[in-house]
Amino acid sequence: MATNTLDSIKKKMQAMKLEKDQALDKADQLEQKLTAQKAVNEKQEEEIQTLQRSIQQKEGDLDTAQTQLAESTTKLENTEKQLGTAEADVGGLIRRTALLDVDLEQANSRLTATSEKLEEASKHAEESERNRKSLESRSLADDERMTFLETQLKEAKLHANWRLPKSPLKVWKVVSKHPKRILPSLKIS
Repeated sequence: MATNTLDSIKKKMQAMKLEKDQALDKADQLEQKLTAQKAVNEKQEEEIQTLQRSIQQKEGDLDTAQTQLAESTTKLENTEKQLGTAEADVGGLIRRTALLDVDLEQANSRLTATSEKLEEASKHAEESERNRKSLESRSLADDERMTFLETQLKEAKLHANWRLPKSPLKVWKVVSKHPKRILPSLKIS
């Protein structure tokens, strides 16, 4: 029995050694798996960190895009308001232009009528000027004729009132006072 017990202890020891070897092999395998898993985990950690950085960057880009969208929306609203104001201004300017066109047409009509009246008045003025010059030259001719007739009248009066003085000295005094008036009209026979 002692051999049996020894054999049984040997068998148990061999069985334990086998279990130990299997356990060590399994431990080695598990360590290799653990090492491989750690490498996979490190790669996944790196990928997670890369993804987190990418997410943060995308979130930053999203914030920037949202800010730009808000600014663009505000600008668009302001532009639409300005467009509405500009359209209203253009409408007002179009109405004003139409009124100015009507005013221009009326002014052109008045200008045409006034030009025609001015031309007619100018013709009348030219005719009046010609008449004035004609009357003026007639008046000058009449003045010259009146002067001539007055001179003749004076001479006729002088002849009619002429009485020859008896003394030659008195005749000489009268002739010397009015030589041009008396001598040309005096006819001595």
